[in-house]
Amino acid sequence: MDITTLLSAERIACKPDVSSKKRAFEQLAEMLAIGQQALSAAAIFDALTSREKLGSTTIGNGVAIPHACMSVLKPCGALLLLEDGVKMDAPDKKPVQLFMAILVPANQAPDYSELITQLTSTLIQKALIEQICSQHDQQTLLDHFISLFNPPSHPFKGALAA
Repeated sequence: MDITTLLSAERIACKPDVSSKKRAFEQLAEMLAIGQQALSAAAIFDALTSREKLGSTTIGNGVAIPHACMSVLKPCGALLLLEDGVKMDAPDKKPVQLFMAILVPANQAPDYSELITQLTSTLIQKALIEQICSQHDQQTLLDHFISLFNPPSHPFKGALAA
């Protein structure tokens, strides 16, 4: 599963006025509902919060990766970047500033586990989170996020292989 295909600028919010975990999950659900014919924001919110009740989706360094399996045709994601973080059950007790929410089709659960692992291993890096949190608009944040997971090829890569 390609992380870079999960996001679009319309499913990114930079520094909205969100002061609670509940409101953050509502915002994520609203963004994830964009383009979903059969799912409402309320149903997505319920799925995300139900998953969160099983155990916190925070990974530390101000990052959470809320996720759920639902009846979606293809995986999608939403990125929420907050100015001031919200309190969650983070292992390091830091407020969460960056939420990367993901919905995946129920029949793609194995791919979904690999995706969460890839996101976690990348987004746990403190310096990287600081770079992401310095972004101020949707397109710049999307471009930066895509560059993290789909870096440009080295210009001499083809010449060396020949």
